[in-house]
Parts: sequence; structure tokens; C-alpha cells
Amino acid sequence: MDTNTKGQTEHAARPKAVVDKDKVSAALRELADEHRGIPRSDTARLREVLDDVEDALSAGASHSAVLATLHNQGFSLTISSFQSTLARLRRERRTA
Repeated sequence: MDTNTKGQTEHAARPKAVVDKDKVSAALRELADEHRGIPRSDTARLREVLDDVEDALSAGASHSAVLATLHNQGFSLTISSFQSTLARLRRERRTA
């Protein structure tokens, strides 16, 4: 990179590469497959089912009942961590 007289950095002109969409897509699918078996955090997993959690709560299910259902599916949140994580995910949604 060179600096011009105004102190701005100039990038050398590089030819744009042609994207082989099929090749890129295949590489990204392979990457996703490699990561599918990696355990994910409870927060990440809760984010994926947040709509279902909200539906259950809106229908009248208690936090304890929802958490028991999540425990049956492999989650390990405590009631306080579930409530704080739920609040944080709701805030994320509102600001997104």
C-alpha cells in the first residue's frame, strides 16, 4: 500500500476474481458439516428456539415448566440463568 500526498492509503488495483458460486457454496456446506457436531452453548441453542419458548410462555406455561422441557432436551440452565438469558435475548431482538 502506498500513501498519497494527503496521507490517505491507496490500494494497488487488483483484478476482481470471478466467483465460482457452486465451489464457494460447497466449501461453506462442508464447513457447516464439520461444525454440526460441536457442542453449542445453551444461549446459542435457546436463541434458536426462542420463538417456541415465547409461544409456550404466552400460552401460560411457567418459566419452570419451559425450563423442565428444555432440560429434557439437553439444556443445563438454572432458573435464574434461564430468566437472565431470556431477558438478554429479548433485548437483542428489540434492538435488532
